[in-house]
Amino acid sequence: MKEATTESIIEVREEFMVSPSGDSVPTFRTAHFLKPIANSIDESQVSGFFQPNKWPLPFRLNSGWGYKSKKWIEWVDTLNPKFESLWKKVGIFDAIMNTKYYIIKNEDLAIGVAEKWFSKTNTFLFPWGEATITLEDVMVLGGFSIVGDPVFTPLEDKEVKVIEEQLLIARQEPWKNNRCKATASEWMKIFINSGSQIEHEAFLTTWLSMFVFPYKGLINKDVFPIAIHLARGNTIALAPAVLAGVYKDLGCMRETIVYLAKKAVVAEIDLEVILQSPFYLVQIWVWERFRNLQPQPNLINKGDPVLAKWHKVKALKVDNVRFCLNLAIEDFVWRPYVRNAAKWRIFYPENEMWLLDFEKDLDKELLSFVTCLRSSELVGIDYSIKQYLPHRVSMQFGMDQDVPGCVPRFNQTKAIAWENYCRPICDENLSIPSRLFEADVTTGYVRWWKQSVFDHPVKKIVRRKRSARRFSNLESHATKANKSGNDADAPPGFPPKLVSTSISGKRYGDASMTRKGDSEAHVPSGCLPKHLKTVTFRNFVLDGLVANDHHDADIPTAYSSDHGVVEKILQPAKIYENDNIKGSIEGLKEEFEDAIGSKESRLSTERASLSGTKDEDNSDSSKTNAEELEHRINKLEANFEQRIKKLERETTKLMKARRFGHT
Repeated sequence: MKEATTESIIEVREEFMVSPSGDSVPTFRTAHFLKPIANSIDESQVSGFFQPNKWPLPFRLNSGWGYKSKKWIEWVDTLNPKFESLWKKVGIFDAIMNTKYYIIKNEDLAIGVAEKWFSKTNTFLFPWGEATITLEDVMVLGGFSIVGDPVFTPLEDKEVKVIEEQLLIARQEPWKNNRCKATASEWMKIFINSGSQIEHEAFLTTWLSMFVFPYKGLINKDVFPIAIHLARGNTIALAPAVLAGVYKDLGCMRETIVYLAKKAVVAEIDLEVILQSPFYLVQIWVWERFRNLQPQPNLINKGDPVLAKWHKVKALKVDNVRFCLNLAIEDFVWRPYVRNAAKWRIFYPENEMWLLDFEKDLDKELLSFVTCLRSSELVGIDYSIKQYLPHRVSMQFGMDQDVPGCVPRFNQTKAIAWENYCRPICDENLSIPSRLFEADVTTGYVRWWKQSVFDHPVKKIVRRKRSARRFSNLESHATKANKSGNDADAPPGFPPKLVSTSISGKRYGDASMTRKGDSEAHVPSGCLPKHLKTVTFRNFVLDGLVANDHHDADIPTAYSSDHGVVEKILQPAKIYENDNIKGSIEGLKEEFEDAIGSKESRLSTERASLSGTKDEDNSDSSKTNAEELEHRINKLEANFEQRIKKLERETTKLMKARRFGHT
């Protein structure tokens, strides 16, 4: 414990640095790194690369995108004049005002980025690098306070305990009167324009239950103490609890995706993942940072919340979110909030700023900045504890990136975790980079990242029509599963309302065949089934063009590829909008995939012929046909590679011309 509390945050040293894409000449300069830093590239490993075969994935997201209600907005406007100064004092004014904006849910975007989540580091692993949602994002986008008392601060005075009891009684009113649960609408009927002495506490309870720690639209009694503390002017650090919830929900979604990827027979399973965090922050995080996925934002006035840019904005129509994420090395914005420098001056100064003779008693804004930069433990509203590792994504703070070191855990209890979060600052001097500074990575980091990617190479999945041979195998597998009593189509531990299996146009089973009481040991937490309807699994041919797809270590390793092609993904040249080049590349891809599909279909026919004529004389001729077809495909592959290389050279020339202002 002592070692963790005395470690400094930043390390300054001279080092050879290159651009994040690794395509620049190394420059020897003074660099600033967030600690801890690994002693060697072998000390730190990343092993969470993963990508399922199927897209889109068959589950939906419940909650997490706020609460759309005119009554709520009217309530905010009614109480704002009276409590604005108090809300600003405790750091919740911006967060409350943000609830007036409506973010249109884009599930494909949320699920696409959740595929990249790695719970061991709480970061997204893209082929081109590592990124994550940080305390800075939660503060800037959500308006939540980073400093303050923990969310589990108890109520001690008798007076405030009486208020809590009044809130508990009010929560029971909807059930007593109408036999319904304490939903937000029922709760607001009780308190809006009621003149109640606890209306402010009830208002804050609604805000916390619907927008901060949401759960299926119900009023959560666990937030009563937080609401009472805030109403009394006591600042509560909501940002770490919110971020812990976001990390937990991302982990839950990732578990669900992995579960679905491992199923032998699936396709239309309608699952619902219940989110308990303001998950709209993930969607806005993507829009702010990925230019290739960013819709046209609203024009906002100086000083308006960032969320106002995305009020009622519709997402772009993207056929393949995964593809856009994988190839976003030139489109990812490491520091999108520098444009709001006027509002966050301490975070984004015009010139590099050194804080000399670092004072221990900092104002909230400066302390918030420092807290964003150091590793810590985050305690959630449900007392779940998640690790916060900003040193893995230093460039998001304008710092240079080196190979990240390991951080010990301090998660034995919520008290120990909170002590780690708010431990004293030990740096005597701290550097805040200029908002215009573009951070780089060490040459060692480039080698380490390539090594990490090479450990998990995969091939692009190409959809093909299933052959009769594969179909019969799937049918046999599904039948055996049903006979054994293990429903291969319903997730383990999920009590389905209706499970039906459709194979070759015929339905097997009905509602009477569903199971009850299955084990929940392997069920993704936070998931509830709706209507489960299973059809035979579409066949995928694991062959064709190589793309930057990655599979988890525990997924079957048949989906592998050579390392040479993965290396191309690490340093992609940005392809500028050129119809001829894009059309040529897409044409080559289609031509190649069609050829591979023809190969698969014809080889399947040849194999069937060989297996069915063991006693006939035509087996030799079948083998000859297969060998000839293989030779033709190999020739096509070589020709394809040559044409791609030629297009890449032309693209590189265009890129260089664009950099120097030539058109």
